[in-house]
Amino acid sequence: MFMRKIALAAVAAAALTVSAAPAMADDAGEIEYRKAVMEAIGGHTKALFGIINGRTGNNAHLASHAAALADLSQTAAGIFPEGSDFGDTAALPAIWEQPGEFEQAVKMFQDAAATLNTAAQSGDMSAIGQAAGGLGKSCKNCHAGFRQKDNR
Repeated sequence: MFMRKIALAAVAAAALTVSAAPAMADDAGEIEYRKAVMEAIGGHTKALFGIINGRTGNNAHLASHAAALADLSQTAAGIFPEGSDFGDTAALPAIWEQPGEFEQAVKMFQDAAATLNTAAQSGDMSAIGQAAGGLGKSCKNCHAGFRQKDNR
């Protein structure tokens, strides 16, 4: 019984160590995490616009994509930590050199995503269309000044 308690304590200590891992993450890990978050934002955005533009009949999913974007917009503020400005990233140095401007761009995205989420939850297609336009503008605004152009 005593050995079982020791084993359980060891497992608990290991779990705490694993849960503390993000605080010790490396810069390459931060970049990979950022890419994953941005891909999720892109995926939800593409799905949402597919619904709005009638390219799919999955209208019942519109509100869930809008809610996910609103949540992810809050995450976006924290995915550009110091030290993740080099390596395999499309993030421009302006993110770290102009933190006030970057913060405003992220805030524009957060506000647009929140507005879209409110509209999507209401089901008002006119409001959804207008809010989706605002979301698109916020994405373009941030990418224009803070992301390398895609040469594909």
